[in-house]
Amino acid sequence: MNESLMLNLHAILAGAWRRRYLMASCMLIMPLLAIVVGMLSPRTWQTHTSVLVQETSKLNPFLEDLSVSSNLEARYAGLNALLHSRHVLANVAQELGMIKADSDPAWREQVIAELAASLSLQLLGKDMLQLVYRSKNPDNMASTLKLVRQHFLDQLLAPEQSSLASSEQFLEQQLDERRRDLQSVEQSLADYKKQHAAELPSLLGSNVTSLRRLKEEVADKRTQLAGALAAKDSQQSRLAQVNPVIGRLEEQIVTITSDLALLRARYTEEHSAVQAALRKLSRLEEERGAQIKQLSGISSQDLDQLWRLASGSEQEQGGERRTLLISQLEALQIANNRVVQLQKELIDQEKSLLEIEGQVTNYAEVERGMAELERELASKRTLYEELQLRFEKARVAGALGRFEQPERIKIIDEAFQPLKPSNLPLFAFVLAGVVAGIALGVGLAIISELMDSSVRRRDRLEALLDVPVISRIPCVTEGTP
Repeated sequence: MNESLMLNLHAILAGAWRRRYLMASCMLIMPLLAIVVGMLSPRTWQTHTSVLVQETSKLNPFLEDLSVSSNLEARYAGLNALLHSRHVLANVAQELGMIKADSDPAWREQVIAELAASLSLQLLGKDMLQLVYRSKNPDNMASTLKLVRQHFLDQLLAPEQSSLASSEQFLEQQLDERRRDLQSVEQSLADYKKQHAAELPSLLGSNVTSLRRLKEEVADKRTQLAGALAAKDSQQSRLAQVNPVIGRLEEQIVTITSDLALLRARYTEEHSAVQAALRKLSRLEEERGAQIKQLSGISSQDLDQLWRLASGSEQEQGGERRTLLISQLEALQIANNRVVQLQKELIDQEKSLLEIEGQVTNYAEVERGMAELERELASKRTLYEELQLRFEKARVAGALGRFEQPERIKIIDEAFQPLKPSNLPLFAFVLAGVVAGIALGVGLAIISELMDSSVRRRDRLEALLDVPVISRIPCVTEGTP
């Protein structure tokens, strides 16, 4: 195996020796070309600036829940697109005087494209951004990069500030709407309670107690009224015995009856005097019956009339009878007043009883309506309180963002004016030319050897002829001794 390795190594060295001129020429030419390229390549200047987007509130445990994260890692692609956007670069180009408002659109696009190609954005860690600016002209590179950085940072922080401002505005609008809804529901509940003030669930126990008490009072009042009516009927029956009107009618009836007996003794039944006496007697009896009948429904006017009659009765008709009539009238009037009083009280109590029964009957419906309004009020109040809490947090977060804004962005590396080009040094080109010359020379030598079909080795000849080679005769030319 060592012999085979030595033979291969010998073959490689022999081939390299045969192609030594080709390899040497490549090693000499490529460094010279690299020097020419390094000297003729355009000079490029580079400057950069580093920006730290810090979140100081994240370091404070009391303010951590109120801070708004920048999240640069997730926004890197968007930030890179923002840096190269026409919105940013057009403003920069206009402020630098590269373009004007009335510039040709093609020229405007060319300037913006060149400016975008010369800018790049790098994310260093989680919170640091580096803006790199490359240009073939070193003039005003620092001022250009500063202007780009200013517009870029304005756009970088704009979404956060606008988000906080829009959140405050939206929450304030929603809070006003929810406040109006809450006040409307509260007013509806207050009106409902006012409308059903006597039927509220909290008054059910007292209403039931009042209902039971009123039923007992109504029953007692009906008993009292029945007794008063019985007493009144008794007084009316007693009054009928001493009523002067009825007494006078009875006296007239007795007188007419006596006269009728005398007339019948003189005349026949068809006589006009007898007929007149009969008619008068019939009329008096009818009046007496009507008076007796009216005693059951005697009114205050009738009592006044009886009082006048009793007062105007002649003394000779009997002082005892007159005193008895007055006492009976007084007793009847008292009984009648008692009946009227009890009837009014009973009507009032029955009316109150019906009202309380209606209130107790409507308790379930009132409770259902109140429960529905209270549920709606609770949900509106909860939503309002949550929105109010979110609004206060948004206001505090906005105030915190405005307070931290001066310290939010820190310039770590200020943009500088480059003093030398950023191209590779000439030595690097020479070294690259040497490496390229070696690689090219070796490659061309290998290709030349592979394409050369000459037989220079004994083993190769034996393989082609399939016969052993005994000896090798060197090349003999004319003049060789």
